[in-house]
Amino acid sequence: MLDEQMMDWGAVHMHKKVIGDIAAAALREIPGVSLARFGLLGPVCEILGYKNYPGVSVRLDKDGQVVLNMRVVVEFGLNIPATASHIQDAVRAAVEKAVDIDLREININIQSVDRKES
Repeated sequence: MLDEQMMDWGAVHMHKKVIGDIAAAALREIPGVSLARFGLLGPVCEILGYKNYPGVSVRLDKDGQVVLNMRVVVEFGLNIPATASHIQDAVRAAVEKAVDIDLREININIQSVDRKES
């Protein structure tokens, strides 16, 4: 039975894609890094308004904790270990702020280094 001062608002269910969307948004805020793209499907989906982030995968481990894997491209000249650590910190802060979930792991896989030709 509920106390007179409390109300039951029901359950909140969140798809794990939401965590991926938040992680991708946090990554876009970091200069010199971007999500790795695979094939033509990603850009086509984005043009049609569908968010498709093949560079982000979210899974639940056997204990129900969230593990986030991100495949990224960094610009030439950046310190890769420091950049990866910065990505982890920014993504963790964004996810914890938005959905109040403690991520067990944030794995950063550097797919390539982008050397911009001038």
